[in-house]
Amino acid sequence: MAAIRRNIMFDIDARDKFLRGMVMLAEESTEFMAQDVLDYIQSSGVQLPMSGIDQSLTTYDLFVFWHIYAMNVMYSTGNAAHGGPVFLPWHRMYLIRLEQNLQRVLNDRNFGLPYWDWAEDGELSRFDQIRTDLWSADYIGEPRGRVRSGLIGRMRVKLLGGTIDNAPVLFSISPRRLERRSGLSSRSRSLPNQDDVAWCLNQQEYDRPPWSANSISHRNILEGWIDGPQLHNLVHVWIGGDMGPGTSPNDPVFFLNHCNVDRIWESWMAENGRTYRPSNNEGTPGHRLDDLMVSILADPMTPAQVLDPSDWYTYDNLVVI
Repeated sequence: MAAIRRNIMFDIDARDKFLRGMVMLAEESTEFMAQDVLDYIQSSGVQLPMSGIDQSLTTYDLFVFWHIYAMNVMYSTGNAAHGGPVFLPWHRMYLIRLEQNLQRVLNDRNFGLPYWDWAEDGELSRFDQIRTDLWSADYIGEPRGRVRSGLIGRMRVKLLGGTIDNAPVLFSISPRRLERRSGLSSRSRSLPNQDDVAWCLNQQEYDRPPWSANSISHRNILEGWIDGPQLHNLVHVWIGGDMGPGTSPNDPVFFLNHCNVDRIWESWMAENGRTYRPSNNEGTPGHRLDDLMVSILADPMTPAQVLDPSDWYTYDNLVVI
C-alpha cells in the first residue's frame, strides 16, 4: 500500500510522526565517523575539502552529507542535484529514501512525509508569515534564532557547509542547535504565493535547452532561478540560517519544503503527462532520462524510474489552478 503525503498543518498524526521520526534518525547512531566522510570524498575525487573535529555521525547526518556531496558532483550543466533537469527527480529519490528510513524507525510502512504548502502562507502579510502554527513548539520551533522549543529543539547540527576563498568547504563542528532567520533576508522578505505556483504550472515543457538556470521551463521556474530567488530557492533564502548552505537538510523544514516542491511537480504531470527531458539522445550527461543519479545510502535510480511515484506514495491533494 502506498503512503499518503498530507499537509502538515491539517494532519496532527502526520505531524507528530514526522517530528518524532526526525529526532529518532537524528539520534540513531551509525558506524560512521566524520573521518569516514572525508575518506569517502577523497576516494571519489569530488572537490569538497573537509575540516574540523572527528565525531560519530547519525543516520540523519548521513542524509545531510548526501545532499552537500551531490551538490559538489559537478556536471557540464549544474551539479548532480541542482541547476538542471535532474533537480526534481534527484530530490524525489532523496525524499523516497528518507521516507523509507522514517517508516523503518517509526515501524509504520504507511507513513508518508508531510508537506508545507508555503504558497498558502505566502498569501499572508509578511508580519503574519512567521506567526503561523508551523513556527511553534508543537510543530518545528522558532522561526528566528536558535531552535530551542519542541522536539526539533533536540536536534543538533554537526556537518555544516561553508566557503573558504569562495570555494565550498564541509566543516565537522561541535554539535549546536539549529538556527533560522525567517523573513530577515534583504533578498526575500516574503514567501512565494499562489500566483508564483501558477506560473510554473502553466509551463508546457518540463525542461528545454540550454537545460540550465537560464531555461524557461517548469523545472527551472519551480527550482527558482528565473529572476531568482523564486519558489523553491526563495523558501531556502527566506528561512535562512541552516537552510542556506548545502547542508540545508540539517533543518527538517527542508523536507517539508521539498515535499511541497515534489507535490507541485506531481500536479504538473497530472496535467501534462509523465514526460521528462532531456532524453537519452540530448542534453548533458548526468541529467538525461536513464542516467543514474548520485546516491550514497541506497541503490541509485534514474529519472525514468521515479517519474511515477505511485508505488511509493500519493498526495492527499494536488495543486489545481
